[in-house]
Amino acid sequence: MKRKINCILIIILAISVFISGCEKEINVVKYEDGKVTVSVDPRIELISIIQTLAGVKHLTRLTFDYKDDVLDYFNEYKDHPVVELLKEYDSKGFNYQRPMYFMLCCNYNKGLLSFDEELYNKEQSDIFFRYKNQIDDLIHQLNDFISVSKFDNFFNSSKNRYAKYISDYEKVVNIVDVKERLEQYYGIDQKSYNVILVPLLKAGGYGINIKDEEESNDIYCIMGPMYIRNNNLLFYIEDLPKDMEYHEFSHSFVNPLTSKNMDKIERNHELVKLFEEVKDDMENQAYGAMEGFLNEYIIRSVVARLINKYEGEKYYKNIIEYEKENGFIYIEEVCNSLENYENNRDKYPTFESYYDEIIKCLSNIETE
Repeated sequence: MKRKINCILIIILAISVFISGCEKEINVVKYEDGKVTVSVDPRIELISIIQTLAGVKHLTRLTFDYKDDVLDYFNEYKDHPVVELLKEYDSKGFNYQRPMYFMLCCNYNKGLLSFDEELYNKEQSDIFFRYKNQIDDLIHQLNDFISVSKFDNFFNSSKNRYAKYISDYEKVVNIVDVKERLEQYYGIDQKSYNVILVPLLKAGGYGINIKDEEESNDIYCIMGPMYIRNNNLLFYIEDLPKDMEYHEFSHSFVNPLTSKNMDKIERNHELVKLFEEVKDDMENQAYGAMEGFLNEYIIRSVVARLINKYEGEKYYKNIIEYEKENGFIYIEEVCNSLENYENNRDKYPTFESYYDEIIKCLSNIETE
C-alpha cells in the first residue's frame, strides 16, 4: 500500500511539474488551414519591441493603443544592453529583413531563445552574422531581456489583441487562395506558407524562406500594418488585399533563381548597362545591388500579372503606373514577356524554365 501511495504521489508531482511548465509556454495566437498559417510570432514580436526601444528605422509611424502599451511596459528596459547592441548592429547593416531572418532561425520555448545553426544559411549574400561568438552574445542578451522584462507575461496578456488582428485579417485576405495562385503561376509548391503580423513594423513587409534538413522551404510573409481605422490595425491594402502577400511570398520563388544565375547575369553587359541607368532610383529603395534590382523587377511584374488575372485590367493598369512612378520604368516590357509565359505553359511548365527569357527581355531593352 505504501508503495502504491508513493507511486500516486510521484504521478501527481509529475503532473504538477508538467502543468507548471505548460503555464510558462507562450500562448501563440494562430490561424491555420493546411499548409497555411497566420500568426503573431513571439520571436518576431520580441525583436520588433527591442527595435522600437532602440529607435531604429523600418518601424511603424502609426500611433495606436498597443504601441502605447509596449512603450509603457518596456520603457524601464530601454537601457538594457541588447537595446544598445541592436542599435549598433542596425547602423552596421543588421536591418530590414535580416533581424527577422535571424529570429526565424531561433527556437523559443519556455522563456528561452535558442539558435538553430542548421537553419541559418551562411551562403546567402545578405546574412549579417558569420561568427558564432556574435550569435551567442546576441542570444544571451535577448534571453536576459526576456527574463528581466518578463516578456512572456506581456505577450500572453496581449493574446486577445493579437487574436483580433488575425481574425480581422483572415476575414479579408484568403491566404489559401494566395498559395494556390502562386503555386499555379510558378509551377512549384512550398512546404508551408506563413503570414506573420507585426504591429510595430512599418507598412509593407519582408519575404523570407527557411530551409529544413530536407531542403524544403517554409516561406514567410512578415507584415506591418498598412492603415489604422478606429484604432484597428489593417494588415492589408483595402483595394488589393492580396498584393502584399503575392509580393513577399514571391521572393521565395524568384530569389533562388536569381542567385543561381548570378554568375551569368554579371557577365551580361546589356543587363549591367540597364542597371546602371536606373541604379540611383533603385538605391533609394534599398535595391542598390544587381541581384536585388532583378528580384524586385521580376516580382513586381509577376504581381502585376496576377492582379491582371484575378482582379482585372483596371487594377492592373493602376499598379503598372504606380510601379513606373516608383522607378520601375520598364515593368511593362517584363509584363509583356510574362504574358508569353502564361500563354505557353506547355512549353514552360515552371517559372524556372522561363527565367532565361525574362533576362533576355531585360537585356534587349534599349537604354538612352
